[in-house]
Amino acid sequence: MVRASQLWLYHPHLQPDELLSSWLVRIAHGHGMKLQTFCRVALGKGQDLWFRDIDRQVPDWFVHALFEHTGAGVRQIKRASLLDYRGVLYRRYRWSGHQYWLLPLSMVDTSHHHHGMQFCPLCLAEDEVPYFRKRWRVAFYTMCTKHQCMVHDRCPSCGAPVAFHRREMGKIGQVDAGLITQCHACDFDLRESKVIEPVIYDESAGLTWLPALHMLEGVDVNARYNVGFFAVLHQLCKIMLTHYSHEHLQQFVAAKIGAPEVTLQPKHKSFEYYSLEERHVVIQLAMWLLADPETRIMDAWRNKAVRYNVLKKDFQPRPQWYWWIVKQCVNWRNASLLS
Repeated sequence: MVRASQLWLYHPHLQPDELLSSWLVRIAHGHGMKLQTFCRVALGKGQDLWFRDIDRQVPDWFVHALFEHTGAGVRQIKRASLLDYRGVLYRRYRWSGHQYWLLPLSMVDTSHHHHGMQFCPLCLAEDEVPYFRKRWRVAFYTMCTKHQCMVHDRCPSCGAPVAFHRREMGKIGQVDAGLITQCHACDFDLRESKVIEPVIYDESAGLTWLPALHMLEGVDVNARYNVGFFAVLHQLCKIMLTHYSHEHLQQFVAAKIGAPEVTLQPKHKSFEYYSLEERHVVIQLAMWLLADPETRIMDAWRNKAVRYNVLKKDFQPRPQWYWWIVKQCVNWRNASLLS
């Protein structure tokens, strides 16, 4: 039981789908204090707390401190972190390093060196109290279905990564952090970002993608997709972004739906490290395959766009339905029999 005397003077409720870091920044600024100063005084941790991705690395002491001083439940606090996607988007959760589906921040000290925090300008604009959502850290979330617009992954004015925790960092004498929606580098208000209509290349791909987006938005809590589906989806994205001398799955699907081809990085990089625009294309290519996987994966195999060994490469455990399809692709000589 939390005593009222332990509560911080300002302890707002977590907003729906709010990120833990967004909430802590709002609490600090609500006290009229610089973020580092507040963390040092209230938590015994200053700048060093922000040397990590606190939405991914959530130590027990941190959760317990927030529980004691805000009145929020432990489960509610943990659900504001990216731990909440374990068992939904991925089976295993990695405390650090690459975690598929999560956009990396690539932190150096307290700075972000990758555009890993996205935002919908219209969501921020309509918030009574603006805040940043958990779903904006998910790599396949490239558009907001509520507002039918693309998200952004950087300040459109200066190109800096979104780092709302750095509003007053390094600015000696500045206590007023301004708005959480302002770029830390140039003060541009992210709510004024250009609204861009998303391009959907194929109706079946879009309809397959939509339930996954709705699930993240909390629109459809009974979405039909599970962790196995998302594992297959990631495997297909990985294949299309990997250099193979005899594979052209990306080109095959792009030609089918009239999408542009994504230029592969010289050194292999995971889906999460590609740009927003590139991810928006690749996820639709993979969703097109999964709109009718038995027919379309087999068609890609028959056209020599992908091989059996690549479909199963480094992929365990495999959902039974996917493994059944892949086993039909064991031998190229069977292609003529199945056509």
